[in-house]
Amino acid sequence: MNKKVEKSSSVDKSLVVLKQLCKEPFKYTMTELSEKTEINRTTIYRILNTLEDRGLVIKTKNNKLYKLGPFAYEMGSIYLNNFRFKDSIYPILDKISHETKESVGFAIRDGERVISLYEIEIDQPMKMNYRPGIIYPMNRGCYGKCLMAYYDQDRVKEILKDKKFEKVCENTITDKNELLKEYEKIRKQGYAVSINETFPFAVAAGIPIRNSKGEIKACVAISFFKRENYEKKLEKMREVLFKYKDEISKYMI
Repeated sequence: MNKKVEKSSSVDKSLVVLKQLCKEPFKYTMTELSEKTEINRTTIYRILNTLEDRGLVIKTKNNKLYKLGPFAYEMGSIYLNNFRFKDSIYPILDKISHETKESVGFAIRDGERVISLYEIEIDQPMKMNYRPGIIYPMNRGCYGKCLMAYYDQDRVKEILKDKKFEKVCENTITDKNELLKEYEKIRKQGYAVSINETFPFAVAAGIPIRNSKGEIKACVAISFFKRENYEKKLEKMREVLFKYKDEISKYMI
């Protein structure tokens, strides 16, 4: 029985390390990993060696930094490819991107995680650097706010009890009550807006997408860089999103 408990504990710690490697800057020294995860260096050393042997973690050339390895990306690709949306929804996102000449993305709520599935970035000098597979926080950006606004609000309040939010940008919401009010606002108006929440000058509009059961488990968003008269552009982006809303919804099983 003790061996089973020990094995479970070891696996849990390994998962904690992998989750930390999924966070920016995505590369850490052994000391940094130990500090971030609160796992002692001896255990971290054993975990990293095991994960490296399995291809889940690799070292950088100077052998000082650890990052996710090829097998981790392989698992992520398999996860993303298990969704049946690409052949039907991706062309619509591409159409929206060409029409607006802005970056377009599609995210889902899988359980209590908000995950980016598809991102189309236009060819501009400045990039948003959104990437498929990224897990988005519930307190900032269109994806996280929109999808959690339509999730079971009693459960959302339970989640918030143990949450602490970092203010990463000027308008990042860190107050839990303010976040609940933002969710209510999104539900009333039927769309989400993000301005200077994720990083400076980033503006986005996102709308919820219902599946065949009427459940909201997806969000499509358009993002662009804040310039003069951005409010008019934001309104235009919302109009485009709503124009394609039903077309996207019909492919949601």
